[in-house]
Amino acid sequence: MSGTELKSLKGSFPDDAEFENAVRADIESTIVNSEGNFCPFAIRLSWHASGTYDKDDDTGGSDGATMRFDPESSDEANAGLDIIRKLLEPVKLKHPNLSYADLWTLAGVHAIKLMEGPDIAFKFGRSDKDDNTTCPMNGRLPDAAQGAQHLRDIFFRMGFDDKDIVALSGAHTVGACHRDRSGFDGYWTYGIRKFDNEYFVNLINQEWKVREWAGPLQYTDVTGKLMMLPSDIALIKDPIFLQYVQHYAINEKDFFADFSTAFGKLIALGCPAHVNPESSPVAVQLEPAEEEPAEVEPAEEEPAVGKRAEVEHLRGMVIHVALALILCAFAYGAIEGLRRPRDTTPLNTTPPTFFF
Repeated sequence: MSGTELKSLKGSFPDDAEFENAVRADIESTIVNSEGNFCPFAIRLSWHASGTYDKDDDTGGSDGATMRFDPESSDEANAGLDIIRKLLEPVKLKHPNLSYADLWTLAGVHAIKLMEGPDIAFKFGRSDKDDNTTCPMNGRLPDAAQGAQHLRDIFFRMGFDDKDIVALSGAHTVGACHRDRSGFDGYWTYGIRKFDNEYFVNLINQEWKVREWAGPLQYTDVTGKLMMLPSDIALIKDPIFLQYVQHYAINEKDFFADFSTAFGKLIALGCPAHVNPESSPVAVQLEPAEEEPAEVEPAEEEPAVGKRAEVEHLRGMVIHVALALILCAFAYGAIEGLRRPRDTTPLNTTPPTFFF
């Protein structure tokens, strides 16, 4: 990539560790402060901004930050998300080169880390649209009132599989439902500010019954303190989903690993290729330093063991032949000396030179 190309990229995605650390610090002070802990809210924003992707026509996803416009902003599934978007606005104002799309997704990634969850691969490079012409149609996000087939329809459309569905559902281990937003009410876990595998533990170990109340269908445990949604209960009624729920309930490490992979993929759907966590790094440093490569003397290769033995054998044969020739030369000289009259001219007894 040329220097000109580098400069043209700086404003759109300054993929620099110092810049990322500064943005993360500002996000942290915004979503965790004396007024409250808004980490679950930030995760929901990044999830809903990304979960509209359709692999068949490559529309939707986090790129564009189209939730700023109708009809996406008014989708019932996004009720209340204007609160967290407004809360993050000062971070955007402080970093004008940062896109809303990158801000929202990084806020979710950092919120997970702040709640002791796994590291999520993140890369800058999303851009913001200027209007609603690319807004995805409403209804693409998961409906918590539905069952297993609905979950597969939604997630398969984005390119996920059954394991991904269960892993991503594990985000319900934090936060709560609010009657004035989703219509549902209550907590999935007791540790609503700690990202762990309690959601799966509760699904398996608690007894769930239909809650008797004036709201939509949802489930409650025997204490009445915890709840599950129909889409949650579908994970333990479907035999394929159930095997992953059971595994994550006893193996948090695997849950973290699978969630990290799936969430990193989710927030990159529909984005430029370099945003994909599996893509090669793009050279977009603010001031790339070019260093001259050090000159390295080529190392002499040692012959392989078999070759070394062969070389030594040949060398020995040459030495033996050379000695034999020398002895023959001396013998020949001695015989000639007996045949010729003795003279005082000294014999040249210097042996011939051999290179081996």
